[in-house]
Amino acid sequence: MTDSPPPSPPPLPLLAESVGLFERSATYALEELYGLTDADLDRPTPCTGWDLRKLALHLAASADGLADLATTGKLSLSTPPEDPDPVGLARDRIHHLLDTFKSVMHGEAAPHVGEQARWACSAAQAGAIEFAAHGWDIATARDADRGIPDGLATELLALSASLLDDQNRRPQFAPPVDVPATASASDRLVAFLGRDPASPS
Repeated sequence: MTDSPPPSPPPLPLLAESVGLFERSATYALEELYGLTDADLDRPTPCTGWDLRKLALHLAASADGLADLATTGKLSLSTPPEDPDPVGLARDRIHHLLDTFKSVMHGEAAPHVGEQARWACSAAQAGAIEFAAHGWDIATARDADRGIPDGLATELLALSASLLDDQNRRPQFAPPVDVPATASASDRLVAFLGRDPASPS
C-alpha cells in the first residue's frame, strides 16, 4: 500500500478569485465600519449579547486569525485587548489581512507556496462569508437598511451552501432561517447564515 500523493495546490486563478471575493466582502464591511461613531458602539447587534464594540473587536481578532491561517495553515483566534478605538483597530487588521492575501498570491517564489495557496484560499473564502455577514450586522445595528450587494450575496450564498452543513456551521452560524422564495439575495444569504432579516433586532 502506497501513501496517497499530497493534494495539488489550487491554481492561481482560484486563489485570485477567492481573494477577490474576500476583498469585495471586506470592502462592504469596511464601509459599514467607517459609518460608525463612538455613540454607536453600545448599540446591540442582531447576535444576542453582542454590541458593536464587541463586534468590532471580534472582527479584528478574526482578521488576525485568518492571517495566521493564510500563512501557517493554523487558525488561532484570540480576544484582542480592549482598545480605545475598536473600530480603527478592526479597520487596520482587515487591511492587514488583505495585504497578507495579496502577498501570498504574488509570492510565487516563496517556500511552500503551494501549501500557502491552499491555506490562503480557505482563509479568503471563510473571511468573505464572515465579513459580509458582520457587515450586515453593523448596517442592521445602525438601522442603515443597506443589505449586502446582490452580486456579492449571490456568490457568497453559493459558496456558503458548498462549505456549511448542519455539522460544521456551529458555533459561528445558527441554523438557517426560512425566508420567502422572493427574498433578496442579501436576505437569503443572511437567513442561510442563521440571521432573521425580517426581525434583525
